[in-house]
Amino acid sequence: MPVRRGDKWEGRLKVGGRVVATRRFELKRQAADWERKQRLAFDERGYDPSAGKVAVEDALTEWLEQREGKVSQTTLDTDRYLLPTEGQLAGTSRREPVLPLWFRKLHVVKINASAIAKWQDDLGKRDPAPTTVSRYRNSLSSFFSWCVSEGYIAHNPVASTKPPKDRRAREDMRPLPAPEFEAVVAEITELSPVYGDLVLVLGRTGLRWGEARAMQVRDFAEVPMPLLHVLRNQPEGADIKAPKSGKGRKLPIPDYLVPVIRRFAQGKAPTDLLFTSPQGGQLYRTSFVRATKWEATSRGRTRHDLRHTAACEWLIQGVPLTTVQAWLGHGSIQITARYLHHLGDFADRAALDVLNSAASKALSERAKKLSGLSRFGTTDPHRQAPDHGRGLSR
Repeated sequence: MPVRRGDKWEGRLKVGGRVVATRRFELKRQAADWERKQRLAFDERGYDPSAGKVAVEDALTEWLEQREGKVSQTTLDTDRYLLPTEGQLAGTSRREPVLPLWFRKLHVVKINASAIAKWQDDLGKRDPAPTTVSRYRNSLSSFFSWCVSEGYIAHNPVASTKPPKDRRAREDMRPLPAPEFEAVVAEITELSPVYGDLVLVLGRTGLRWGEARAMQVRDFAEVPMPLLHVLRNQPEGADIKAPKSGKGRKLPIPDYLVPVIRRFAQGKAPTDLLFTSPQGGQLYRTSFVRATKWEATSRGRTRHDLRHTAACEWLIQGVPLTTVQAWLGHGSIQITARYLHHLGDFADRAALDVLNSAASKALSERAKKLSGLSRFGTTDPHRQAPDHGRGLSR
């Protein structure tokens, strides 16, 4: 039966006399319904607590063998890092294993939310990128979901822990304010008009580099409105796959970008690559960086900062956060909300531009004149009139 936990009701699933899963709800009825559904699911699965008495590393080996051919090579490579490499086992690698020895030797059934939280915290203290920790967490979650389906455990312990917070997102994200972005585009255009157009497109559409590399001419449509169909992603050194979110999206294009994209599409067949190098080949980072003198022209930004630049510009112009989420292809609104941290800087710049405009300068001159007059009159509220005629003693 559900139990009261503060202002919420907690549904609990017990297997073999042990609570193996919990979830909290606003209403007692919701918690009871969840308990019933969980009980039915586990009864149908025929869960046996003794089946989980297998070491994590042994179950991982079995799981990885079954993953081959079912997931992309990139995903499989990430999954394989859950087991130590030969160099890590031999002690010749400087990198520590993703899963420590104590974790790998535990029985699958002994891994609980506390163990997952400890592993996650310890991994974060090694200072890998938060996104890297999340990738390994996703791999581990897929593994434990497989353990549930195999009857080793009753629930996925990763699902009971909170994912790591990307505390470095604000510091790592460096969008270009509009004047600086325009200057970057102008400088690169002088070096290479084609790459100048490309930087303009990336900084105003938010396309990922891999998405731009894989986009075809037929993905650009002008009817019923100008837009790009983002259907493919091809990071360098990888095969074509779906976009990072796992699904395609439509990206509306402002009118001023239409002739720019038309230049890229001119003379090409529908299945040809849309965004290409000045020589007509596929985009590659090395060639782009060299031709644009990126280290000198980028103001210290990365290519991915062009995506951040687009997102912040949209928000400044009043595009709703949910629309920005859809345009960027984010799976979570929390990811998109990171850009709100930067709006202060951008909004301050925009406000200063207004204050420094010709009209504002005129108002400033008027204020100066009024300030000058107040020195000779009695209109200055910050100056106290002399205390003539009052007694000095009180």
